[in-house]
Amino acid sequence: MKRFFLTVILVFPGNVFSQDQTDCAACHGASGEGNPQLGAPRIAGQPQSYLERQLAAYADGRRDNAVMAPIAKNLPPEKRIALAAYYAGLSAPAAKAEPASSASMPRGKTLATRGDEAIKVQACENCHGPGGTGQSGLTPYLAGLHSRYLEAALNEWKGGQRNTDPSAQMTLIGKSLSPADIKALAAYYGSQPPPVNVAASKPPPSASRDQPTRAGVGTTPAQGVGASGGEATTGGSQGPGGGGAASGAGASGSKSGATP
Repeated sequence: MKRFFLTVILVFPGNVFSQDQTDCAACHGASGEGNPQLGAPRIAGQPQSYLERQLAAYADGRRDNAVMAPIAKNLPPEKRIALAAYYAGLSAPAAKAEPASSASMPRGKTLATRGDEAIKVQACENCHGPGGTGQSGLTPYLAGLHSRYLEAALNEWKGGQRNTDPSAQMTLIGKSLSPADIKALAAYYGSQPPPVNVAASKPPPSASRDQPTRAGVGTTPAQGVGASGGEATTGGSQGPGGGGAASGAGASGSKSGATP
């Protein structure tokens, strides 16, 4: 009898958590690789703190999605943390990179690596790292995320359905990008391979789990115009502290999908 109760204590929580994983896998894939047909982003290896923030935002209404909001609201905080830790520790196989049209590639690459001073948008790489691979275990990677999801996420910022950046930099960026720019950026990052070994990236011990998007959070020098270390340089300064880059990872603005 004693052994039976010990088995229940050890196994039952795992069974409950496995059900949550199964629910997530229905859209995000068994290994967190995402599903482009559903608009559900790849979440494997995204920073744990980022995934936690997005689930919390779905739960409290700062991020609007008809599928993710009710799911997050039904998860207690400790379970959201556990799920975020689980997916942050996964390393899903890379999906085949999406082909980018030759027409959109130059514009998307320019916005990603250099920004556009004329519309005061700094390079996405300033916050999201070289090649869009993320920075410091806080800023999500964009490389390898499906273009459908990225386009939906940028349109969430543009339309005000997403309010998860306390600095409001991403809202300003989204509103500054034209529909063609959004498509070009989404196509560019969708055509890049996802980063390798991002699951090993951990936030610094003192890092807040609700930090605003900001430039210069990593160890790689900021590239292109925009802001560096939160100080405006030659372009793309968007309000106090300089600009931010597209926070891709989050749940999709489509009718399904979760965080990036």
